[in-house]
Amino acid sequence: MPNILIVDDEAIFRRGLRKIIESSSGSWQVAGEAKDGYEALEMVESIKPDVLLTDIRMPRMDGLQLIQIAKERFPKLLVIVLSGFDEFTYLQQSLRHGVRDYLMKPVEREELFKTLDKLETELAAPQPAIELYAAETADARIIRQHVSEHLVAGLLKGHVNETDLALLARIGVTFREPHFACMIIKLDKDLLDKERYEKADPSLFQLYIQQIVQELLDQRAKGFSFILSETEVVALVNLAGQPETADPLFELSETIRRRMISLSRLTVTIGIGRTVAGIKEVPQSFQEAKIAQLHRLIVGGDRVISYARIKQDGEELAWSSSPELRIDLIESAIQEGKPESTKQYAASFITCLCSQAKSPEVIHQQICKLLIHGYEEAEKLELTHSWLGERSIQAVLLEICSLNSRTELIDCCSSYLGKLAECIARGQRNSDRDPIDKVIRYVNQHYQEPLSLTQVAEQVYLNPAYLSTLFKQRTGTSLVEYWTDLRVTEAKKRLVSSNEKVTIIAESTGFGNIRHFNRVFKSVTGLAPIDYREQARSVKV
Repeated sequence: MPNILIVDDEAIFRRGLRKIIESSSGSWQVAGEAKDGYEALEMVESIKPDVLLTDIRMPRMDGLQLIQIAKERFPKLLVIVLSGFDEFTYLQQSLRHGVRDYLMKPVEREELFKTLDKLETELAAPQPAIELYAAETADARIIRQHVSEHLVAGLLKGHVNETDLALLARIGVTFREPHFACMIIKLDKDLLDKERYEKADPSLFQLYIQQIVQELLDQRAKGFSFILSETEVVALVNLAGQPETADPLFELSETIRRRMISLSRLTVTIGIGRTVAGIKEVPQSFQEAKIAQLHRLIVGGDRVISYARIKQDGEELAWSSSPELRIDLIESAIQEGKPESTKQYAASFITCLCSQAKSPEVIHQQICKLLIHGYEEAEKLELTHSWLGERSIQAVLLEICSLNSRTELIDCCSSYLGKLAECIARGQRNSDRDPIDKVIRYVNQHYQEPLSLTQVAEQVYLNPAYLSTLFKQRTGTSLVEYWTDLRVTEAKKRLVSSNEKVTIIAESTGFGNIRHFNRVFKSVTGLAPIDYREQARSVKV
């Protein structure tokens, strides 16, 4: 009895096709249904249908990609293409891949029956011996690369699951190690000879960079690189573990940067995210690499910028040593959703900065750092589009760097930061019905103070035991672990960026006493606070 696999992203069409096929006079059996190309590939391998009936336009992987890969692995598979788009190019491409028929939506019952009868006759005829795996063609290699890039791009955004990883492995992209880190490599277009850039196809520069990056990845590490956009090449590096002393990712990036100069006289800026454990944390490293890239506007191009080193050096706090430059007031007002206070503190900050800075460049650098910090907060809260609309943060930073009037700087920066605080306030009002969101917001604002589970539970009128269980279910961590992590993170920043005594840092980050602080800090970082400070400051940036 011949069987058929139905692939369509709309359930109503899948159900309709099943009913039509099961009502036919032939002996056809519907072996299964799939909602997209990825799911279909899994089912083709497991149930080995005689016929694949697939739509063309589908999310994630379209029908042509599905056909290309499926036919490569199973040359005897018969395929019927289904589409609501009457386009000759689709017909051409599908027939080129060995498709037996092309049906238009909505499917005519008699037309489908006619096609099935023809295929049933073909399947019943004696079949010549055929190799199960045919040699890979140039077209197949291209489609394999495109599918890999599509999947890894989804992985960077958190849209890929374990099934997708299994598919990646089957088409040759494997991630066997437990740790990951992201690199974003950008051509320093502004440092490139204008005539040289304009004479060449810009995409060729990106392709050249990607090839150099992948070559060095293959030699010195494990990973996958691809062109993410017209300006970015991304590398996802797979690592055996967290580096203890030397930073192999930084060294690899420096090698890439130097290789580009020596081979082509092109300079690149490379942003590196921190090394994370597990595939689910990859979007975090990718976001950090993007933040690192933004610092190019501050430190210049032709260099490697590590997010971990930015944080370790406490660069975001470097300008707040003066009592008048109260960056903490701006941050608190933004996080508490107070637009007017944010504007007021921002105006005071810029006024003091302009009176103390030694050059206009320093003023622009510090304001850019402040806005990058705001952007990072907006990204965490998924408020970037609400805040900036269609504008990119890069455009905002370039706008700031073009201003040379104190009044314009105050108006522009206060407006952006005030709007961010307004977006956060609106988000807080919308999430007040969710007790976990409210608890997270409360703890983020009060973790420096002595906290108890009972005290926090009172904020949302829940039983402490129930809140503890609910928080663990929603976040994957306990409430105590959550606020302990906040305290340790703040302590690490202050240990590196200030000369405050350890006892003062312990008290001001919410730890009851120095003994408790030392014990918790060492259990989290593996080092005593003093040792952590010495080691962090000894790392050469």
